[in-house]
Amino acid sequence: MKPRIPKGGFFAAKCRNQNLDDLEHRLKESGAQTLTFHDQGLVLAAWKEFPGQELWADKNAAVAYDLDLTNEAELLKLVDLGHNERPDPGQLLWALYRKFGSDFPDRLRGAFGFALWDGKKGNLLVATDPYGIRPVAYSHKSGGLVAASRMKHILLAPDISREIDPEAIYHYLFFQAICSPVSIYKDIRKLEPGKALYFENGSLKEFVHYDIRYQPDMSLGESHWIKTIPQEVEKAVAVYAPMSTPEKTGCFLSGGTDSSSVAGYYTKVSGRPAKTFSIGFNEAKYNELDYAHIAARHFGTEQNDYYVTPLDVLNLIDALPRIYDEPFANASVVPAYYCARMARESGVEVLLGGDGGDEIFGGNERYVTNLVFERYFLLPRALRTLLLEPLLEKLPSVGPLYKTGRYIRRANMRNPERFFSYNLLAETDPAEIFQPEYLSQLDTNCFIDLARSHYDRAAPAHDTDRLLYIDMKFTITDNDLRKVTQMVEAAGVKVRYPLLDRDLVDFTATIPPTLKVKPGKNRYIFKQAMEGFLPHEIIKKTKHGMGLPVAPWFKKDPGLSELLNDTLFSGVPRITQYIRPEFINEMKSAFQADSTSYYGDSLWVYMILELWLREGGGAAEDRRLQTHSRFSCMSGHEVLLENIKNIQTQERMTDYATKK
Repeated sequence: MKPRIPKGGFFAAKCRNQNLDDLEHRLKESGAQTLTFHDQGLVLAAWKEFPGQELWADKNAAVAYDLDLTNEAELLKLVDLGHNERPDPGQLLWALYRKFGSDFPDRLRGAFGFALWDGKKGNLLVATDPYGIRPVAYSHKSGGLVAASRMKHILLAPDISREIDPEAIYHYLFFQAICSPVSIYKDIRKLEPGKALYFENGSLKEFVHYDIRYQPDMSLGESHWIKTIPQEVEKAVAVYAPMSTPEKTGCFLSGGTDSSSVAGYYTKVSGRPAKTFSIGFNEAKYNELDYAHIAARHFGTEQNDYYVTPLDVLNLIDALPRIYDEPFANASVVPAYYCARMARESGVEVLLGGDGGDEIFGGNERYVTNLVFERYFLLPRALRTLLLEPLLEKLPSVGPLYKTGRYIRRANMRNPERFFSYNLLAETDPAEIFQPEYLSQLDTNCFIDLARSHYDRAAPAHDTDRLLYIDMKFTITDNDLRKVTQMVEAAGVKVRYPLLDRDLVDFTATIPPTLKVKPGKNRYIFKQAMEGFLPHEIIKKTKHGMGLPVAPWFKKDPGLSELLNDTLFSGVPRITQYIRPEFINEMKSAFQADSTSYYGDSLWVYMILELWLREGGGAAEDRRLQTHSRFSCMSGHEVLLENIKNIQTQERMTDYATKK
């Protein structure tokens, strides 16, 4: 089964003084159902891949939506829709809007992205859910607004430039993803989680309909949280369990605490063994199937395994620039896809993921590391400022003393700079990495400034909660959810995230941060609470995740090694318009001499960017449409030459695969 290119979602365009026929034709040709109000300059569209992706219209109202609501029954009680027991979800949104106004998205639970048109007032309301599970992108120019679930669909609109934003490239290289509101294209922005747009008379207003507010209850002791955390996690899983039949539902199972909790509680609340799906590797360092099997035996699930190989990477990698609308370097997309494909081939239509647990319960090691730096300030101020810090300039640049100096320097950084100070781009002179012309277009503080804006917005919360807040905005919205959702949909499966149930997230915001993370202990209170439910081995295990053995495979596998060399070290790679070729070669030399995964993982980031730049990313499908139209005007000889070129490109990727 080949990966499909996800299309599902909504589209809305409010244009000034434009003929809408061409746009409507492009949308229909791409597979969308459309709804056009020529007198209003409005086009709505929907691509229907999964339930909840639709259009609805009435006399003076219309809604294009991508919904997966968990509280539809409660919402129906809030409005009067007559005797219609199963109204169209778009009609429900319209009724909520009429009763509660533009703030009504705060009443929605679950995943949603939509555009709602009020014909009487002439305004357009666009919103995304609290965590960006259903993403929304938009472009506001020439007095108009275009919004959609996917950037590739915004590019169908006229006058949307494909010019790349220099800061987006920096975001990508810093974070391996591009963080909202930035997108790869200058003309397109990504709507941040929990936000909405109100567009009227050419004017655009952005507002917040939901945000996490950390209000820890310090009056309650550990015993209270040990009792209530399992109850709240079970309650969240119970919200999602009835939304699909057990026969068609499965659970990701990595063997970590989050996926194990979801699989365990799903088994409990559904009253039957969960179907669980896990990924393994032949490289022992990366393989966690033993822990997945411990969880499967403990809860009695129906366990399924798949071993990912280098050949699997080669068979998938050519599709990645078309699956993702912008460069995306998380290598875990590969195991995520094959895990979802295995589930689809087993008859599963919906997968439950454990994403979000680290960011609400304090599971990342970086939170613990931050406390290590905070301990430096337990030393007397005079000792720090009069003795230790003056010695920094005299310490050698290698060895234990250098590490001591580096520790002190990082401890003296303010967050969020300290939180991201491990990053290569934060530690290296930009002139050593980037081309001068590119640097002249760039503010190298662009990523950290955005991180600081989130950190400041979470004030006056405790430092740990403020770092959790940043990760909810960056790691969850723009990395983990993008990774899993896109790859699961590419396998033809829908995904839901019980640990991102809004009521559960809001509950965890009341847990004291000093109980979430303690010195040397991540997830402290969560692990205490889950003793007795989760297997002891899983609670005590070191966090790993669904990583990919990129570095060893680049060295050992002939196909991947050749792909890397052909992509980055043959000819003139496109990324050298941003990155100095000398730097890339230095990274290659370091990779060849190094036994860790660091440099191999970095080369994967550069390779994915190069492949995306070659493919054109989100514009790829449009180019195929244009190519199809161009063929009709070609001579037979020209068509033959074009086909030969396409076959040669396909054969190149086949060669990589067959060299296994």
